[in-house]
Amino acid sequence: MTKAVMTNAMPKEEFETAMQDVAKAFGSPAELLADERLSRAQKLKLLQQWDYDLGLLLVAGEENMAGDGSQSAAERLRLVRACIDRLGGAADAEKDPTGKVGGAQIIALDRKPPRAS
Repeated sequence: MTKAVMTNAMPKEEFETAMQDVAKAFGSPAELLADERLSRAQKLKLLQQWDYDLGLLLVAGEENMAGDGSQSAAERLRLVRACIDRLGGAADAEKDPTGKVGGAQIIALDRKPPRAS
């Protein structure tokens, strides 16, 4: 009889659900980083989606369509981008795929994170 290999990877369905609403799936960017079930590439992908979602929230705030949590969106965006940087995924904040919301375009998924000093 063969033993089944157990992995601690996040199930695909759970990852796809998290991509739909990253803020709902993770309480904070730090919580996302701490999730050992996610690969580095998955973390960067989730952070990129979170960055985009926060950008939309900030635009809504500028257009007076924001909800109650919009005041903390800028701070949360700063934390998300700091986590992207911590993972070594350089974000190109100048790219603006929609013309209004920047969103972090991860330009180095295969780059290794910087070593801690």
